[in-house]
Amino acid sequence: MTILRAAVIGAGVGRAHMKGYRNSSDSELVAVCDANAVRLAEIAGEFGIPASQQYTDYHTMLETVKPDIVSIALPNYLHREVAVAALEAGAHVICEKPMATTVAEAEAMNAAAQKAGKQLAISYNYRYRADAQWIHKVIESGSLGEIHFVNATWRRETGIPGSGWFGRKALSGGGPLIDLGVHVLDLSLWFMGFPQVRTVSSTTRSIFGPLGQKVWGQPSWLGTKAEPFDVEDSAIGFLRFGNGASAVLQATWAEHREPQADMIRLEVQGSKASIHMVVPNYRHDDTLRMYTEIEGEPVTIIPGLRNVKNVANHESLIAATLKALVAGEPVPNPGTEGIAAVRVLEAMYKSADAGHEISL
Repeated sequence: MTILRAAVIGAGVGRAHMKGYRNSSDSELVAVCDANAVRLAEIAGEFGIPASQQYTDYHTMLETVKPDIVSIALPNYLHREVAVAALEAGAHVICEKPMATTVAEAEAMNAAAQKAGKQLAISYNYRYRADAQWIHKVIESGSLGEIHFVNATWRRETGIPGSGWFGRKALSGGGPLIDLGVHVLDLSLWFMGFPQVRTVSSTTRSIFGPLGQKVWGQPSWLGTKAEPFDVEDSAIGFLRFGNGASAVLQATWAEHREPQADMIRLEVQGSKASIHMVVPNYRHDDTLRMYTEIEGEPVTIIPGLRNVKNVANHESLIAATLKALVAGEPVPNPGTEGIAAVRVLEAMYKSADAGHEISL
């Protein structure tokens, strides 16, 4: 039986990856790396990882441990640099979303994987929600018919990250569009079968962030030593596909609406039926409605999904990726699909800056 020796770089979101490797029979967690030694010791202690397997420099970790697979859970601007290093060191890679901040960076990562003969997977963990899995299966069955429109949004009433690198474009690549929007964009493209994107039109605005309003925690960019908040806090775009379908994408960190609202909503419209997925505040149960007609009359279907409580999306993603690697099969969330999302995001930011539609 093949057991992959796994390492995680970044002990923030990387904690979910660590749990995934620990709970899989296909892997052994052999190292964790984080530049913050205090956080590293704390998180590693939760998993019983000895000091000898803790690293504050990823180059040293890669050279010393020589892992079979590496998860990268770092700020967006570091994804290309660290992924390429891990691939060149002979490891498969699972990289957190977004794949990169630019198409050029994403393509460089994919090229490095091909050159090394290793696989590169993107951590689109929302694909592994039970409701998203069900929608994908229904679409694959043909029950929706031809998909002609998707409306995908992730909107928060208050949710601007107050500290760290999220509000700095040089480190993050953007605001809620690249942070939250990438998830619902990926789901949309995945549901639609990754059709060619023909044109993109987008607009962004930043109202609350520069004022330190609607923030989670104390805004780090306010005060004498603060860095500027130079990303959007809301974005909306319109996509035209080569097959004639279209999509609307919206992502906000902050807006005036129901207090503490944090809502994901996807509407997938097909020629035979449509499915609405509505996820308020990360709930897993009762999120789906399917609408169709039977004998000329409108019908509403409410699926009763099993095993939806306490679903660990990252763990499911790790398990599926490891299973593919052990079997010698392509990973289910490859870098090529990561590039597709980054290409749309980059075009949306260009469209917003230029004030007109962008052709791809």
